[in-house]
Amino acid sequence: MRTKLSTMLAAVLGMTASLALVGVPAQAATAGSTATVSDRLVLEPTERGYRGSLEIDVSYQGSEPSFISYVMTEPIPVSFQNPEWGAQCNDSGQILSDGRTRVECQFAGFQLEPGERRTFTLDFAVLTPTQAYAMKARAGRIVVKVGDTVITDETFSTRFRSTTGSLANPRPYVQDAQPDLRVSAASAVTLVRQPDGRFEGRLPVTLRYVGDAPHSFVWYTVDRLPAQVGEPWTEGSGLNSVEGGALMDGEERRLTLIVNAAADAPIGELGQVDIQFSLIRAIAPDVDPTDDRITFTVTTAEAP
Repeated sequence: MRTKLSTMLAAVLGMTASLALVGVPAQAATAGSTATVSDRLVLEPTERGYRGSLEIDVSYQGSEPSFISYVMTEPIPVSFQNPEWGAQCNDSGQILSDGRTRVECQFAGFQLEPGERRTFTLDFAVLTPTQAYAMKARAGRIVVKVGDTVITDETFSTRFRSTTGSLANPRPYVQDAQPDLRVSAASAVTLVRQPDGRFEGRLPVTLRYVGDAPHSFVWYTVDRLPAQVGEPWTEGSGLNSVEGGALMDGEERRLTLIVNAAADAPIGELGQVDIQFSLIRAIAPDVDPTDDRITFTVTTAEAP
């Protein structure tokens, strides 16, 4: 653990005005305010990749209540997980040239009272297969501010614990850069007339992911749609988004697209639907975008 006191202004990290947060006057945070940051992030093996947390302990010595915020530079692309206890981040942050994100967050509605001490936790996850040996990654960085005053600016190392419990002799962790998503589905779907007159059908879709290239979640766009056919959706997440977040190496995920047509649509073949799946927050193009696309024919039929 390390403690660093500072009264540097928010110009650290070259933050632009777009990252600025609304705060209180700088004098509200005195030189006596401190933030203690863990000097190592340890990512523990789990059934689904690695997870770990970084603790920050803040002691506020100002004369009036003040907000707390931080600027996080994650150690591994798409590893930072928003905390669960009320943090709000300014959009999705700044993506650096190496794919990592630098983001500024604050705790809306939360103020430190004079003399108050609080500990909060930042969560990280890396969806890569666990290994029998320890690994290491580049350092992350965190700047903690009370009001507009920086009270600590620290880096922290990153280690992956082995499945045998060791942190010794770590090997470099090398994350895949180029994602490889593969999507498959049947070539046709039949929509059957429902009691309310409209037509509906369901199309099972399978997604498979190869490698551990970072991304946040899967999204789809409909590029071609016949007349009188509505945009396909899923019960779990509605339009366009695939439920479940990011995919792990070797993971298969199944979803069902629900396809509707208007009650006055003709009986028979209506045409084809083209849907393109993509990865949000991927740091490089997919290995083969053509296998991220499905095409299927829509046909209507009366209920049996």
